[in-house]
Amino acid sequence: MEDVTFERWLEIAIYATDATSIPLKIFSIYIIVAHTPKHMRQTLLFLLNETVWNLIANLLYCIGDMIPMMPTQCFRFDGLAIRFMDAEFGGHLFFKLVFLSVIQVGCSIALSFQFRYVVICHSARIKNIHRAWGYVYCFCFHLLFSVFSMYTTSQWEISISDYPDQSELSGKANLFCYNPEAKSKLVSVLGLCLACATFIAIAIYCIIKCFLKMYENKKNASNATLQKQNTLFWNFLILAVLPSVMGALPIFAGQVVVYFNHLANAKEIFGIATLILLNHGTVNTIIILYIFKDYRKAVKRIFVRSFSKSNVIFVTTASQGFCDRT
Repeated sequence: MEDVTFERWLEIAIYATDATSIPLKIFSIYIIVAHTPKHMRQTLLFLLNETVWNLIANLLYCIGDMIPMMPTQCFRFDGLAIRFMDAEFGGHLFFKLVFLSVIQVGCSIALSFQFRYVVICHSARIKNIHRAWGYVYCFCFHLLFSVFSMYTTSQWEISISDYPDQSELSGKANLFCYNPEAKSKLVSVLGLCLACATFIAIAIYCIIKCFLKMYENKKNASNATLQKQNTLFWNFLILAVLPSVMGALPIFAGQVVVYFNHLANAKEIFGIATLILLNHGTVNTIIILYIFKDYRKAVKRIFVRSFSKSNVIFVTTASQGFCDRT
């Protein structure tokens, strides 16, 4: 009974997250595209990259969701998609796409820090490099980790008919399963953890190098240049703390209970970790809209205009109603 209650609660929480996250992210994409100043045009692409991948993860959960069935090494595939495809095939595909989007968010964050590092530490050198090479590098970076993610998750898959303990599956519908043997799931678990650790290491390295370079530039650079670099650096530093807390920690916690799937409350830990990851993009979007001054001003203008129009409509309607009665 408790398991059914938690599963229902998790489904409702996921749908509520999507209902708030998707409109906010679409709104933020509009703000980033329409209100990014010229001096931040290159930064725009990296912010968009991260926001779009976060949006894709939420959109996936609009058409389906996976409910952990621990201690069984399986998930239940639910949602609209179950009406159009087999649960086992659809569940494995959904799992791959979700974790692919998670990896892509990590890639986009790592790339944004690499971009800051190159601009601050190698500004003179990149002037002689064509911009197309930057796009090629970003594409290859995403592709490398995409292939790595798809390979590791594929190695862990197992059909329901090959699941070792069939008694664990009795009475459960719409399942898709993974090999519960430690050796089989170690590749996938370590693979995702290694990818996250790589992204964190890249971010930390870039932050340290940028900080040292800015300290070195204090002697030669103008105050205006230092102020711009300092502002952008601290903005991206704030955006680095969030992925570490709301991104990496839930992933590591989720992978621990996937590997040790017989731990007490493993299902609840995995479900809560999923919710935190789904809300990562929402919190990240709010921070982006707040810390960048141009975005903050644009949001304020939109809300002031909307509020003013609603007041005018309300006053006009109320006045007409009063006149009609008199």
